Amino acid sequence: MIINKVEFRPLTREDLNFVTNIDEEAFSEPWSQTLWEKELERTDRLYLGAFYEHRLIGFAGGLIVDEDFHITTIATKTQLRAQGAATLLLKNLISDLIKRPENINGITLEVRASNESAQALYRKFGFAPVGIRRGYYQSDDEDALIMWLYGVSETTFKQKLNEIEDSILERIQIEGISK
Repeated sequence: MIINKVEFRPLTREDLNFVTNIDEEAFSEPWSQTLWEKELERTDRLYLGAFYEHRLIGFAGGLIVDEDFHITTIATKTQLRAQGAATLLLKNLISDLIKRPENINGITLEVRASNESAQALYRKFGFAPVGIRRGYYQSDDEDALIMWLYGVSETTFKQKLNEIEDSILERIQIEGISK
């Protein structure tokens, strides 16, 4: 994947077949097409897709509540995991949130207690664990770790976003793939 060919844009109904394919690939409890349709219609939701050569390779999004954003989903195609795609997707989602008129300052999410790679991704951005939701995941009764990130509208955090993106681009160049 050549990183400068990845485009980020809000998801639309036309993307749903591809969204549900990735959702089913990534999660033991994927959302239904009907739920996705309802989510995309709501004005207090933001779902961003990452497209490589016009093909959906990942998505992330959630809901706006006052000055906070609750990430409800983030996923990439299986073959792109551990290659920086989720990092760039999360970086672009947060950048879009910062530009919104709601003045988003805090972001929260739940992540499986066993999903150490996802937790590492969130920690890279500054998310910190604040609690546990016992038995949150219904399919296997696994606990969810609640994580929060505050201060996303501050200048220092915006600089951090740029540093995260630069580190991914440098890593990709080191691995022999040009920007």
